[in-house]
Amino acid sequence: MTDQFPKFAALPFVAIDDDVVVGAPVRCISESAAIACAQRLLTVFGNVGSVVLRRSAASSDKLDVIQIFGEVPCSDDFASTLFEIAATARQASH
Repeated sequence: MTDQFPKFAALPFVAIDDDVVVGAPVRCISESAAIACAQRLLTVFGNVGSVVLRRSAASSDKLDVIQIFGEVPCSDDFASTLFEIAATARQASH
């Protein structure tokens, strides 16, 4: 049985030296929980931004940016870059 529900996560961005790097994603059970989590991540020392992400089980290669908080580095293909980061983090956690 495959899970057809979207997956949600809050992804923090951390200031280290003169750079901003991505932190570990926090899986959430709903979009509202992911938004609340992303807002709380801004209160953690060193975090300068966070992003709420949604990944659909039906299209696991598609990642949507729901909301951005604080300072987050941007690129032309922001969602694709975040998907690669999240995929790398998932592989590291297994």
